[in-house]
Amino acid sequence: MHAARSGREVMCALARVAAGSMASDAPGLADEMESAIKALLAVMPAYAPPINVMHLVMSRVDEAMASNATAAELKAALMSDAEAFRVWCEEAQAKVARHGAEIIRDGMTVFTFTLSETMLCTLREVWAQGRAFKVLVTESRPNNDGLVTAAELDKVSVPVSVSVDACIGELVPQADVMMVGAEAIMADGSAVCKVGTYPSALVAYAHGLPVYVVVDTLKFYTASMLGLSLKMDCLCRRDVLPPDAPKRAQVVGHLFDVTPPDLITGIVTERGILSPTACTAVMRGVHLSEILNRKLAAWAHRDTEPGPR
Repeated sequence: MHAARSGREVMCALARVAAGSMASDAPGLADEMESAIKALLAVMPAYAPPINVMHLVMSRVDEAMASNATAAELKAALMSDAEAFRVWCEEAQAKVARHGAEIIRDGMTVFTFTLSETMLCTLREVWAQGRAFKVLVTESRPNNDGLVTAAELDKVSVPVSVSVDACIGELVPQADVMMVGAEAIMADGSAVCKVGTYPSALVAYAHGLPVYVVVDTLKFYTASMLGLSLKMDCLCRRDVLPPDAPKRAQVVGHLFDVTPPDLITGIVTERGILSPTACTAVMRGVHLSEILNRKLAAWAHRDTEPGPR
């Protein structure tokens, strides 16, 4: 499950917990919400949107507890927040697509990497506006997400060419711009993306190509303001080696990498195109739950040994 969808799914899951609660008072419902978040944190990958959704939910719980709200009042507020969030997601994605579409002019070639729901919406928006462009994408191992991107673009007749990841040094210089999605934007403006994005951005920088990261602000990892990093999931053995590979061969590396802010031209959001240095200002405007912040320290530094997915 990719980052954008994971935020929506977490909100749906927490809304179902609230809707099904039989708690007789607000503290009881608050305990149920906290337990649900604990269960989610135990299985959640390094994505920013679910964390921000949890902040939204637990901030509402914090407010209810401070105002001595009833269980019914808290439940109603949580359900209302879930619906408002659904609407916000739809509107934000459309706004991001419109802002991103302004970058791509007629006749351009765009290099993208892996699979991004928001990036796909942006490319479809450009095509719908009647501008002709081409897309270059690589396979994006280990899950070959880039092949999904190619298939989705082909459905709407966008010309797309595909190659192996090792060809980024050849493909990127053929493009006019590099545009990618991300799992998270950190407080310093760096972008946590599917592994392979960082070297692609380095190639783009070496050849003078602008690099844009296309995300809504739900991808802004607010916990990074507290000094908390995202614990990167390791590649597992089956991601790299066939079943008959030598047993003593060890698999190393991670599913994500970090593209530093000095390689990023701009971050395309529903608020417009921001400089990487503007991210912290946006994050400061987000209300954070102290209860969740205390849990995030352990989550961010949890062990993530290679294993099945």
